[in-house]
Amino acid sequence: NGVHGISDIDPTGYKMIKSLYDPSDTPNLRDDILQIIYSEEGASVAVELACRSKDAQLQIREIIEDMPSMTAFSTERSALHKDGLLFGVFVDGEITPEIESRASLVI
Repeated sequence: NGVHGISDIDPTGYKMIKSLYDPSDTPNLRDDILQIIYSEEGASVAVELACRSKDAQLQIREIIEDMPSMTAFSTERSALHKDGLLFGVFVDGEITPEIESRASLVI
């Protein structure tokens, strides 16, 4: 089974998770990942997030934590489980405690 990559995502310019009020076709990272996972059984996904500000780091907190990512309108099937996912986070400047506490490795 393949490993798929999603690279150079800027959280300040690309939604991590669409909100209940967004149109259903709003591009967002959560749906991008789910589309890959559902299209190929057993697929793994590596995601590169480029955080060039503290605000960008705050926007990725939920997507990178270990718990399944649920939205207000999620079902168990549409939850983003983190098995088979790798998030590489580039931080320009100082890493925030919110990101550092969720990181498995800081280089």
